[in-house]
Amino acid sequence: MGIAGKILIVDDEQEALENCRRILSRVPYDCMVASDPNDALDMIERERPGLVLTDLRMPKLDGIEVLAAAKRMDPAVLVVLLTAHATVDTAVTAMRHGAFDYITKPFTSDELVLVARRAFESAMSGLDADVRAGASEERPSTSSLNEGVRLVGNSRVIREVLALVSKVARTDSNVLVYGESGTGKEMVARMIHELSPRADLPFVPVDCVSFQDSLLETELFGHEKGAFTGAHTAKAGLFEAADGGTIFLDEVSGMSANLQARLLRVLQERHVRRVGGTRFTPLNVRMIAASNQDLEELCRRGSFREDLYYRLNVIPLTLPPLRVRGEDILLLANEFLTRFAQRVRLDIGPVPTIDPSAVDLLMRYSWPGNVRELQNVMERAAVLVDGTTVTSAHLPERFLALSESESSQPESSSYKLAKQQAVESFERGFLIDLLKRNEGHMGRAAREAGVDRKTIERMVKKHGLRGSF
Repeated sequence: MGIAGKILIVDDEQEALENCRRILSRVPYDCMVASDPNDALDMIERERPGLVLTDLRMPKLDGIEVLAAAKRMDPAVLVVLLTAHATVDTAVTAMRHGAFDYITKPFTSDELVLVARRAFESAMSGLDADVRAGASEERPSTSSLNEGVRLVGNSRVIREVLALVSKVARTDSNVLVYGESGTGKEMVARMIHELSPRADLPFVPVDCVSFQDSLLETELFGHEKGAFTGAHTAKAGLFEAADGGTIFLDEVSGMSANLQARLLRVLQERHVRRVGGTRFTPLNVRMIAASNQDLEELCRRGSFREDLYYRLNVIPLTLPPLRVRGEDILLLANEFLTRFAQRVRLDIGPVPTIDPSAVDLLMRYSWPGNVRELQNVMERAAVLVDGTTVTSAHLPERFLALSESESSQPESSSYKLAKQQAVESFERGFLIDLLKRNEGHMGRAAREAGVDRKTIERMVKKHGLRGSF
């Protein structure tokens, strides 16, 4: 396994190379650089870096080739692609070949540091190293997999969210995250924390609707000995536990009027008093709250304090539902499939691909459970698939019913475009894998696929792969 904290940066543009080294050396990480990808491969074998950041487009070897070679030398090494030409195809191909992540140029210093920090945290937890290498000896729970999920997407709405996250993270302003259940509100809160100056201090999430009112009060504010029956010892609350860091209040709209009043006082006075206590403890905590309801509307109805709303709503941030992120669906599906495939399957074969029939259903579905539902669907597919391809038969029954009920419905232009992009992404990935298995020999590839050689030649030309193998 590579050395944690040691990074190799590969880019044929000297200015970009030095810029990355300057940013990451300040963290500080132990950074090496290579402008020639062949030199980079020698350094990977000799120096064993824990993380490789490589440009996608280089004259001698491209980033995918560097990725593949690095994985052959050290299956546990984490590789991040740097690209100015991010597409769904790029992301799917990168993830299929075992990339930890990719980052789009031009990127900010914060974005670069965040992806490096995530990579090393993932290596320390064993999550992605085991997933990519297939070397795990015990399978983690779904919750531990959830912790490794990142905000992934190429859609305009997600790029806008990421840009706003990068800006607000540097401040101490309160943030209010809106979004339907399953859109990733806690994940965004964690990203804001990890990009902030508070990153090395606690991040404390609280689900405000999972506790009874009296229990939530003691969880948040703590209590003194004898404050109520059963309070045999004093206990610090979660606000005190988050001191110096960030506290995330999920579904804050579920708070009672009494707790809203206490929360308002904490935000105004920057101190907390335990239940049954008289002493005030100063606090230095950043507040991020989230809600799947419109708090402004709740204020008009009188069920949420208007003064608390304005305290929380300094910077509003809205996460889009998955149904308006059509171009991200296949990208996310492949991300989850890659994560789950080698953990839930006994064999250590290639990560399954998703065939056009399943792609069609994934694109048609409305995703009421959003990204969380897609994650569960792909975990199920990874469990059920026996071969190398996920088909419609591996999806839940509700997808088959959708296929039958909508087969005669006309397709909208936006759906047709998203479907075409998804199918072309699958087709290109399948073609790359097919040609790699056959060492670029089109005749052998055609025989394996059961098609005419001219079909393979036509597909190679269509996807711009001529001369790549």
